[in-house]
Amino acid sequence: MKIGERLKKQRETKNWSQQELADKLHISRQSISKWEQDIALPSFANIVAISDLFEISLDELIRGDEELMNKLKTTQIFTPVEKIVVISIGVTVLLFAVLLAFNADFQEITPWLHLGGMIFFIALLFSLDWQKLNQALSKKAVVLSIITLVLLLIPFLHEEIISYFRTISELS
Repeated sequence: MKIGERLKKQRETKNWSQQELADKLHISRQSISKWEQDIALPSFANIVAISDLFEISLDELIRGDEELMNKLKTTQIFTPVEKIVVISIGVTVLLFAVLLAFNADFQEITPWLHLGGMIFFIALLFSLDWQKLNQALSKKAVVLSIITLVLLLIPFLHEEIISYFRTISELS
């Protein structure tokens, strides 16, 4: 079944007109009409919005529509995770080079980098859609995540505990 047929079926199940659906998606009624008639295909952002609106999985919405599947495969250059990795590595190398060029004292700035990293990591944890993330993670990914976090947190905790006791001993 093509996405246009699925979209029309879902819309009619909710007893929405094309205009009501268009208003909910912040697009024109003509776009809905074109999708339902298989004249045009929705963008990936609209597919995600439709999936959320009708509370159906992306897989259920687009599986079987080979034309749409091919369009989605060819239009997306990097996945969000690939973007995170590539941009993070690039910014890290650039920032590291700048800090080296300015003869930065890494022992002095490392605690600040750790603190900033932890603050942004906590902010990231609060910004995630945990329900979708839980559905997407395999057991292997969960185990690898746990190992990664443990390996990253042990040195951080060690450094924080050592610096805490150094501060206490210096005050005594």
